[in-house]
Amino acid sequence: MARICASILAVAAALASTCARAELLPEGARSPVLTLYAAQISAERTWQKLLTEPGGRFVDAWLAACALAVPHSRHWNGALQLEAEAQAVYNFGAQHHWELNAVPVVARWQRFPWSGRFTTSAALGLGLSWASEEPEVEAALEPRTHETLVYWLAELTAGPRDARWAASLRIHHRSTAFGLMGSDGGMNALGIGVRYAF
Repeated sequence: MARICASILAVAAALASTCARAELLPEGARSPVLTLYAAQISAERTWQKLLTEPGGRFVDAWLAACALAVPHSRHWNGALQLEAEAQAVYNFGAQHHWELNAVPVVARWQRFPWSGRFTTSAALGLGLSWASEEPEVEAALEPRTHETLVYWLAELTAGPRDARWAASLRIHHRSTAFGLMGSDGGMNALGIGVRYAF
């Protein structure tokens, strides 16, 4: 646990150092980006299983998400872009409730060896998640859960070189963040969607 906390602090310090050398985007370049995606909730308690066993067990619970992001700075000649994102999510299937997620920090890497042929990005974001009621599926997968939890996302996108749109593959994750928000709770969902830059 101490190593995990030390790693989180090291990443936070590196991000703070990067932000200090930020190239702030002018107002005209801060065009919003809309991502629409649908996801299915995994029966696995850890997000790592989504990566190691992508065809693993899922439950009859789904979510539809509308995420609006605004880029605010670029770093390393545009390779890294920082964004802030807000999400409205509806859960359906085995549970029915709304979820609102605020993700003030999304770090998106945009430079790859094949970037001249098509556009790709990889993103990680961290924030908070609030559910309009205690999620039934989370309470069934864990001993108990909470309406408010830590939220993070991981996303890969790919699309045509000069197009405004790209396909999106996302991990949608709610958790207690190693006990920060309680002893139990959370879920993992794997989703696909479309990201569109205005």
